[in-house]
Amino acid sequence: MKNYITIVILLISIFAGCSEQLNVNQPENVKDYSNLKLITLPSPSGMSIETLHTEELLIDGQTGGTFIANFTYQSSVGTVSMQSTLVLPPNSFNGTINFTQTFNTETASISFGPSIVFNEPVNYSLTISGIDLNGVNLNTLDFVIIDANNYISQVEYDSLSIDTTTGTLEVMNAQRNHLSRYAFVN
Repeated sequence: MKNYITIVILLISIFAGCSEQLNVNQPENVKDYSNLKLITLPSPSGMSIETLHTEELLIDGQTGGTFIANFTYQSSVGTVSMQSTLVLPPNSFNGTINFTQTFNTETASISFGPSIVFNEPVNYSLTISGIDLNGVNLNTLDFVIIDANNYISQVEYDSLSIDTTTGTLEVMNAQRNHLSRYAFVN
């Protein structure tokens, strides 16, 4: 009788173990963005084939700092401007790091390097203007972070705004404890 109970318990454990499992590699706070796409930017005019523009700044983790980067280019519909501000509080990381911000002229996104996890969240703001926002759905517009595995995660931020008359998207004070690729999606 004791062996019979052991076998029944073993079988129950096996069948219970075959139930649907969560993906333990998927980050927390993942929202379903499967139907959303990165907002695109107008192509640079002229003979430019560059789609990326990178700026860099050396910052000491003990004192922190603010990394402000601006990038402007001409497109067939006018001037596209990107203003980016990354605020790193004192002691948010150890040592001295050369940070990079890479603007993408194909999508409303920016990538940071190096990949680092901070001791406390950093704040990030991005304004992109001079783009055609007709057709952008205000109900699905969001600002997200895309990690190295292309997982899209929500980002907490103070405000997200859109101005279709000036073609401006803006997010203020997005907070994250690591850097990757930030993007506007719709």
